[in-house]
Amino acid sequence: MSNGQMLLINVVFFYPLLIMSELSELTLNITKRESSGRNACKQIRNAGQIPVVLYGKELNKSYTVNDKETRMLLREASGTSSLLRLLGDEGVDELVLIKDLQKDQIKDQILHIDFIQVTRGEDLQTKIPLTLKGEAIGVKTDGGILEVLAQEIEIRCRPSNLPSQIELDISALELGGNLQIKDMPVIENVMVIDSPDMILVSCVGSASGRSEADDEILEEETEEPEEKSEESESSDSKE
Repeated sequence: MSNGQMLLINVVFFYPLLIMSELSELTLNITKRESSGRNACKQIRNAGQIPVVLYGKELNKSYTVNDKETRMLLREASGTSSLLRLLGDEGVDELVLIKDLQKDQIKDQILHIDFIQVTRGEDLQTKIPLTLKGEAIGVKTDGGILEVLAQEIEIRCRPSNLPSQIELDISALELGGNLQIKDMPVIENVMVIDSPDMILVSCVGSASGRSEADDEILEEETEEPEEKSEESESSDSKE
């Protein structure tokens, strides 16, 4: 066998393994559950577990996941938009996204999670976080205020190409300017669904500047009646 043939074989086998490795970094063990309802879910939570449901095209199954493991995984994933891998009994091995996460903010308790199945080799459409990098020059030197108008970006891509977030550099953003979808960096093999003209962030006038402008408008409005009053007095004297 020639060196060229050997190299070809290595590439053929290595590439799929690389993709599976990337897709399998964030794993969570699931356990099938038979019971449902409010009382059953309460007992599950008291036992340190979280009731979850896995949805798909032809899939609707109930499971539980460990509360502590889930919290650790979400911290590692930096939120709920990352691709996860669920592993369970009877050969269950599913790529999923978190569709909905219910949480008791007062008790800091995760109440329920809905997972949506992701099919390997097929495009998925989801929203991922938008993170801002740097300090806008309009804020730094001109005293402007940064207005963030979008927290997430809707995209479509293959599961293996799903980014955990999109980073936008705002360092050059001047006072009165804005950055739109079309100003974002292009990510290979990722299609942005939102409109290219959608405004993500803008740099507007400072609070003090707005206050001064409002005061000027107020002064103009209060001066107008006085002028009208002087005109009416002048007309009365003529009569």
